[in-house]
Amino acid sequence: MKGLFVKDLYLLEKQKLFFLATIFLTVMNAQNFQMLVLVPLFMLFFVLSIIFTTITLDETNHGFSFLFTLPVSRRKYVFQKYLLSYISSLAAILLSVGIILIMNMLQGRTVDMKDLGIVLVGIFILGSLYISLILPFYFKFDEGKSRLIIIVVMAIIFFFVFLGKGVFDRLGIDIMGILLWISNVPMWLLFVGGGIVAIVTCAISVILSFGFIEQKEL
Repeated sequence: MKGLFVKDLYLLEKQKLFFLATIFLTVMNAQNFQMLVLVPLFMLFFVLSIIFTTITLDETNHGFSFLFTLPVSRRKYVFQKYLLSYISSLAAILLSVGIILIMNMLQGRTVDMKDLGIVLVGIFILGSLYISLILPFYFKFDEGKSRLIIIVVMAIIFFFVFLGKGVFDRLGIDIMGILLWISNVPMWLLFVGGGIVAIVTCAISVILSFGFIEQKEL
């Protein structure tokens, strides 16, 4: 598995300009973001988007045909991609913390580390769910179909998050009441529940990815 990480680091090194652009955009927007949650979310989304492209690069020009002739099983390859995604998520979150602290220090503001810690734990759980949702598409479909499906999925999520209140009202679902109930749940219980959901979702995602990569023709 060490060889897979070395290979991915080499691929990512070629995309260092995208990483630098992501850091630059995060720094610039950190001055405008009033909510701390947006900075690590921004960083996490773009870093994971870059990480996911390593699968596409591996598959380019029948790369899988060569890769799987090496002493690398398909399941080990899938597991390594999930591990790389989680490691990159932690790195992105830690980097965003550094950006937040530096930008607030330069602006003479203080950061409530307890609130920041709560935000970061929540974002890591969301990042885990995002990884579990997206990676199976990359293992199932080619680049074009994967991107199209991901765009559709993100559009559906956007609809329910930003435009779905009217739909819920018509269905007689009191979404504000549900959110109020959630807000009254103890924070530790939310994190435990979110962590369990993330673990179960990740397990299902890995199993699906194992099946998809086994079915993929080289």
